[in-house]
Parts: sequence; C-alpha cells; structure tokens
Amino acid sequence: MKLIYIVGMGRSGSTLLDILLDAHSRVKALGGIRRIAHYVRNHPCPCGATSFRQCPFWSRVEQELVSRYGRGLTDLAVNAGDEATFREDNRLLFETASEVGGTPYVTDNSKSAGRLRRLLQSPEIEVIPVHVIRDPRGRAQSLRKRKNQSYIPTFSYTHRSLRLYRLLRDREHIVVNYERLAQDPEGQLTKLMHRLDLEFEPEQLNWADRAHHNIGAADVLRKTEGSAIRPDNAWREIIPGYMQGLIQAIAWPGRIANEAQERRWGLDREKNSD
Repeated sequence: MKLIYIVGMGRSGSTLLDILLDAHSRVKALGGIRRIAHYVRNHPCPCGATSFRQCPFWSRVEQELVSRYGRGLTDLAVNAGDEATFREDNRLLFETASEVGGTPYVTDNSKSAGRLRRLLQSPEIEVIPVHVIRDPRGRAQSLRKRKNQSYIPTFSYTHRSLRLYRLLRDREHIVVNYERLAQDPEGQLTKLMHRLDLEFEPEQLNWADRAHHNIGAADVLRKTEGSAIRPDNAWREIIPGYMQGLIQAIAWPGRIANEAQERRWGLDREKNSD
C-alpha cells in the first residue's frame, strides 16, 4: 500500500486533484483523513449515502476495523499526540481502506504540513507527497467568493509555502500546478500518473460519472456540473489591479519558494532525474 499525501493550501485545487485520482482504477481517494471523526458523525458521504456509516465503502472499512481490531472509524486516533499511536492508527486505517477498495494506492487530502511531517517519519507507511500550488491571486479570489473572506489570508500564503519548502526541498515529491492542470487536464494527469508509476486512464476525465467517497469533497462535487475542468481566471477581471499588485507583493517569498520547488519537482521534470 502506498499513500499519496496531498499537501498545500485550501482553495488551491487539492480536492479536485483528489477526485481525479479517485477516478483511477488503482487509487482509492479518502479525502481529508484528519477530519474523519467529524465527518463520520456529522456529514453525509459524497457518494449520496445519508451518512458515512451508511456508505457502502466506509461501512465496509468500519466493519473490517471492528472485526480485526475492535475499533471503528471514530475510535482511531489519527491525530494522536503520541507518535506510536499516531503511526499505528493511521497505518490501520490506510491499510484497511486499501484492502476494502482493492487498490494499492490510497490518498490523504488533509493538506497539513505538520501531518505530512509525522507520516513521513512512519516507517510502516510509504508516503508520496504531492504538493499542489496555485497563483495567490486566484486563491485569494476563491477564498473571497466561497468563504466571503477578505484578501487578508494572502499573508498565510507565504508562511505555509515557506514551511513546505523547508519540509520538502530535499525530499522526493511531486509538485502539481493548479493552473496548468486546469488548462491541460489530460496532459498533466498523464505526467502525474507516470510519476506515480501508474498509467493515465481516460476515465479519469469522466470523474463526475462515478461515485466518490472522499472526506470533504461533497462541496466541490455538488457545485460542479459535469466533468469539464476549466481554468478559474475570473480574478483577472474581478480583483482591481492595485489589489493584484498588493497580493503579489505579500505573497512574493512564497511564490519564489513554490517556483523553486516546481522547477525541481514539477511534472515537467523527468522521473528519477535530479
């Protein structure tokens, strides 16, 4: 079992990427695992089931966990402070989900750099980090549109980008550029799957035609019509020029870090080359 860990910032395309990976026959995308207890208790599954415990996939995962280890989905301490418990409970969940899904790959779209750091220190879990990056102006507009926030969160862009740079700069990983993915889904997915030692499957582009069980994906699936992927460049017209310049200035250190990471670890880099 291999874990594809998607890391980055909210409103940067990570959930879309998680869904696209889920449409592959050898990948079972799980969504944001760090919030599993909350979603199991309080949310319906994106597949249409009224709850995660009524979902065909997650109910089987829970049955296997209870049968083998005597604990259900909400009993696993996937965010435990104790390192031994953290490693063991995450391993149990990922391995069980992999077996139930019948896939050698699972994903965790928790996006947290701290969680990624801890998983990378777990020798029992083979982690493949995938860092999703986005233009800070596009992310700022998405936050403003979807969450009614101001452009102030741009300050977090640099902080989180630099944190990820320090964590991943010398570690093998994959950088996915949201704008390039939206502009050329097939081309970028083909390169990504190659880097993951998998073949691109055309059905990945028909992701809306299948059921998904990703934790936290319901909002994206509900608001998207069909499987078409279009670049979200509305910010070019909506954000005033002076504000675009301000966002770029605030995010400048983070942009430099992301560009450096993309040059070294982006999808245009030949696999296994340095």
